[in-house]
Amino acid sequence: MSTEEIDQTIQKLCGNLKPVCCTNPLRRALLWILLVVTYTSAVAMTIGLRENIVEAMNRGDYIFELLLAFGTGITASLMTFWLSTPDCERYKGFFAVPLTLLSVQLVWMFDRLFFEGMGSIRENWLSHCWINTALHTTLPAIAVIILVRKGATVMPCALASFAVLAVSEFGWIGMRLVCPNDNVGEAYFLNFLPYVVIGIFAGFAAKKLFRW
Repeated sequence: MSTEEIDQTIQKLCGNLKPVCCTNPLRRALLWILLVVTYTSAVAMTIGLRENIVEAMNRGDYIFELLLAFGTGITASLMTFWLSTPDCERYKGFFAVPLTLLSVQLVWMFDRLFFEGMGSIRENWLSHCWINTALHTTLPAIAVIILVRKGATVMPCALASFAVLAVSEFGWIGMRLVCPNDNVGEAYFLNFLPYVVIGIFAGFAAKKLFRW
């Protein structure tokens, strides 16, 4: 089939349809990042910052943890919206950035878990932390779904994974600002486990949730 015949076939299939430009993914990513930073800060201030926030901000390990989570959240957010475009294959090379930061974060956490133990998880399992976790993540999760569905991804599972990672990291930052408990085992299981559960369900629903 010649090029002219291919063009004619495409024209017949399109009919009177007009091409629609894809929404700029970077613009949507920046909009979501602005929203989630503002929302996380507002929720943290509403709940109330941890009593020892000044002391915590003077600790190098606490600042490192927050910056690492922030960097992972930002890069995962960018990947989420880049993957919402049909030509997202060209961004696969950037997968390494948020995944590397996540790997560093996990190594950091498992190292602390080895020395600090699990903490008082049983006593605090049904504490207010679960409610605070839901407050920190509900609106950002809804926003990212709405914004991402304006795209047309061909990698729904990868998109869902990075979306969950982005929401999780900012939710983790919010919880670290309000929760006074610094035991990494207790904090991870109380404040991070819900995101893992959400991520598992999002992975199963990704193809239906983010389809064209």
